Amino acid sequence: MAAKGRESPESAVARALAVLTAFTFSDPVLGVSELGRRVHLPKSTVHRLLSILVDEGFVERTPDDRYRLSLKLYEIGQEVVSTRVLRQVGHVPLERLHNDSSEAAHLAVLSGADVVYLDRLESPQMMGLFTKVGRRRSAHATSSGKVLLAYGTQAAVDDAVAAGLPRLGPRTITTRTRLNQVLAEVRKAGYAISTDESAPGVVSIAAPIFDQLGTCVAAVSVAGPLIRMSADRHDQLVRMVVRTAAAISKALVSDPAANR
Repeated sequence: MAAKGRESPESAVARALAVLTAFTFSDPVLGVSELGRRVHLPKSTVHRLLSILVDEGFVERTPDDRYRLSLKLYEIGQEVVSTRVLRQVGHVPLERLHNDSSEAAHLAVLSGADVVYLDRLESPQMMGLFTKVGRRRSAHATSSGKVLLAYGTQAAVDDAVAAGLPRLGPRTITTRTRLNQVLAEVRKAGYAISTDESAPGVVSIAAPIFDQLGTCVAAVSVAGPLIRMSADRHDQLVRMVVRTAAAISKALVSDPAANR
């Protein structure tokens, strides 16, 4: 419980959200007094909330000392749309990859120094990996993560290095020099293979998915135990994964929701 006279964090968040949702399509620019009337709060409280929202980049101050929503909210909204579209257009190709390879198939995006799995289909065979949707894994140690870093920004690579490059398997990359070398190899090959990096005895193969702007927005992969995914299967699995990534990229570019 908040101390007497002090606003609880929950109440502060609720009030800040009320201020954000007070802006409308017909009234995109509002002053403190108008916002106060709309959200039923004192001007001093609204001004304090606006100062915080401006500092965090969610609201902008206009030249006439009023306020409007910033493009940061639009960017967040686009991320939500992109994630939904990715899952929608990616699931059927992912099913095809899963059936053709008889291995686990994953669709992942980058979040900070981690990959997050948006969709997954587990192997019908024994010794499945049981990766959960929403699960996070260190990007530097997975094939999907290496693809996303290789085709992403330098800032993303810096984030991965800053996270410490923890060792998760016998062959995990643990230095910036080696990471940079491997990412260059991934860009040249067009795909990534991870063996004994995310966990002992686990192999995964990933390829990049591109949006209509040519930006790598996700990665598709297959993964399984080394006993089933030996080197003599790699060429076949690489072709499957690259073909799936190309199919999802094509579907993503042609989907109307992805091009808004």
